[in-house]
Amino acid sequence: MQSANKQALRATKHISRLLLVVLLICQVLTLGFREYNSDNLYSYQWGLKNNGNFMVDRALLASNHNPFFFVKELNDMMFYDSKEIIDYFKAIGSISFNAYAEPGFDTNWEDGYIFFKNVSPKREAIIAVIDTGVDINHYELKDSVWTNIDEIPGNGIDDDLNGYVDDIHGYNFHHKNANVFTNATVDVHGTHAAGIMVAKHENNGIKGIAYDPSVKIMPLKVLDLNENGYVSSVVSAIYYARDNGARICNLSLGSYKYEATIDHAIRSCPNMVFVVSAGNGANFNGYSLDEKDVYPAKLNYSNVITVSNACFDQTKYVSANYGSYVDVFAPGTFILSTSPTNNFAYLTGTSMAAPFVSAVCAMIYSRFPDAPVALYKNIIINGATPTSGLLGLSKSSGILNVYNSLMIASNF
Repeated sequence: MQSANKQALRATKHISRLLLVVLLICQVLTLGFREYNSDNLYSYQWGLKNNGNFMVDRALLASNHNPFFFVKELNDMMFYDSKEIIDYFKAIGSISFNAYAEPGFDTNWEDGYIFFKNVSPKREAIIAVIDTGVDINHYELKDSVWTNIDEIPGNGIDDDLNGYVDDIHGYNFHHKNANVFTNATVDVHGTHAAGIMVAKHENNGIKGIAYDPSVKIMPLKVLDLNENGYVSSVVSAIYYARDNGARICNLSLGSYKYEATIDHAIRSCPNMVFVVSAGNGANFNGYSLDEKDVYPAKLNYSNVITVSNACFDQTKYVSANYGSYVDVFAPGTFILSTSPTNNFAYLTGTSMAAPFVSAVCAMIYSRFPDAPVALYKNIIINGATPTSGLLGLSKSSGILNVYNSLMIASNF
């Protein structure tokens, strides 16, 4: 139990840890993704382009991958044989334990990305990843990491006099040092979020939503091995992000308790967009945020966008929270992204959905400087694709639409 002045925060991914799979063997499938078809894992990224072939099937996964759990107590279990996954399939009424994708249910990313890439140069957009650490040497991420050019690496001196020594690529507020990546066990969550946003294209891996030289991630570590951390660390990370040029903060974390200092920090940064996860209910029971609390998801400010988790079958994932405080849904179920030491992993949770929206906000900031930051929330909501399976579960009743959002932003 943390003391009163060190309130614990837990990453909003109860389900994510149970679904974590490190992919050691990957089979190339071709979807004919126009000119962007060289990334051999793209075919597994249903959130980018869903042709209806994505499914969760034990035989298919066994033939294509050699997966295993990262959580030590589940090391001997394949994820498709775990009780949690079987319970999920039972919950959606699938006797065979297979779940099939709904063709066309995705973020319309392909058209949006082409539209985004069509103009150069673009304004630099920095996304603060306030999370666990990030493996900044992953081959899919290393070209997209923010660098503090005013700091001299490794000299043990605070060269830029900002109060942080050797903060070349961000800062570790949990351990109070410059090591934004501690080890492969601890820093999966942040590394996964980073890949969703900025994994390098044409690099024999996955595709990040907003990959472009203009978009950078700023790793700010605030969580430990158990995804716990201190309120003070989050507050310090927010102010660090603001003072060092970040305009988007991805906060895939939360607490059941309202924290005035976090509230104040967010309100003190009106020119920054905070994209936060709606949280996951325990035991596959997502709940309405109108009835129960998760913060900062319930901070209903113009610069806070709350995101929940859509499943590839065009429904709300069973554990995902919902309600009038949620602005939009985004893909968050079986999301393939980067994992430490040049690996890849599937994770599920609202923590995976938030980075999709953070990436689109970065694209808007970079591509359309006349779009007011205060209106990003409305842009995302109005651009969403209404979906019957999500009707009434958020302000938008729909899933993130990258192309629509960019088109709306282009009108400013």
